Amino acid sequence: MICGGSASGYHYDVASCNGCKAYFRRYIISERNLKCKGNEDCFDLTKREKPIKCRPCRYKKCLEVGMNPLALEVDEKEAEAKNFKKVTKRIKEEEIEKIDVVDDNSKQIMLRKVESAGERMQKITDMLTYLESRLEQFRLSAYNPHWSEVQGLDCILRSSNRISLADKYGPMPGWPLTTEQTHPIMSSVKPSGIKGPPPHSKDKKHWLYFNLMATVEYAKTFMFFHKMNARDQFILTKYVTLACMNLHVSFESVSRKFEVRVNPDGEKQLYKNEEYYSNSVMSVVPLIRYKVESIEYMLLKAICLCNPGQFPMNLSFVSTEKPFSAVPDLSEHGQLLLATERQHYADTLFDHCLRNRENGPSHFTDLIGIIDVLERQQRIQKDLHLLYIAPLVAKAPKENVIQIIEDIMDS
Repeated sequence: MICGGSASGYHYDVASCNGCKAYFRRYIISERNLKCKGNEDCFDLTKREKPIKCRPCRYKKCLEVGMNPLALEVDEKEAEAKNFKKVTKRIKEEEIEKIDVVDDNSKQIMLRKVESAGERMQKITDMLTYLESRLEQFRLSAYNPHWSEVQGLDCILRSSNRISLADKYGPMPGWPLTTEQTHPIMSSVKPSGIKGPPPHSKDKKHWLYFNLMATVEYAKTFMFFHKMNARDQFILTKYVTLACMNLHVSFESVSRKFEVRVNPDGEKQLYKNEEYYSNSVMSVVPLIRYKVESIEYMLLKAICLCNPGQFPMNLSFVSTEKPFSAVPDLSEHGQLLLATERQHYADTLFDHCLRNRENGPSHFTDLIGIIDVLERQQRIQKDLHLLYIAPLVAKAPKENVIQIIEDIMDS
């Protein structure tokens, strides 16, 4: 939103690249007071394709598009910087003006509050829409690393985000395939032996491996995730990745008019055993039944990321004294972060349901109920893996083991 380049995520509340993120931080905690030598429109992308190199105009554009200085983590010295104090003071003064309006005209402030809530909801949905488009672009891309390059969950968490590699590699030719082009992959429940994954091909993806990796990269784009320590990040992703992945693949399949889960190359996993086939479509059925819209899906997945599992079905399920957490072993700091973010997205989803659904509250309850379905589905998947696959993996050569699958299934 600043330089027109590829955004690596939302930084300080704005979709931006790492360069603009770092520049905003450097400038705002400095004493600089630079002035443009041109017409103060060097970063106006309506007048040119690429911005002109101009530091003050870049900083001005950061502020114009809504980069939030209050989202920065600063120490006492940095908080005393002239630019930081100037901008934060202006923000606080604007808040005071809004409060003054309340005292003078209660009707007007009620209107302002509605507009403010609408603006916040729009900002969140814009962020998630952008992120989903980038994530699906990543899944459709020709980027297809061998599993030996990704040495487990910890390796992905410590490395830079891979989603932007979709721009470098471009799309995989011919994807996504149409309904007529899909090809079922029949699977038995009990494997007779394990010779390792199929041979790696640059034109064929191992979808469980790639989808799990993509979902972890999705988690890494959220600002709250980077406020968690490394241990909490590892624990959370082990717990939530499979559920988020199931929801993503199921929604993409339903949006393409499929009734089973289908990957971009047309591969759909079918089971000979009816019981396990039912488990594979468990997350598809409620999406069709409740006619889940794109915005509802995106908000639901964000809630899943912020700790799926059971929580009270209302908008006041966060307690600052004892934050609820369904994920075991998280630190208190991690629990509080998740609880706050979860309520943030749940409030937005509830507001969306009230505005856009005739049966808003009950539809919200139905949507939240899908989280329980996802929880049960991933529990069954992990139990099956533990029962049938893990003993064989233990005997397999190390080069035949896809470590990220083992890390996530073993939880």
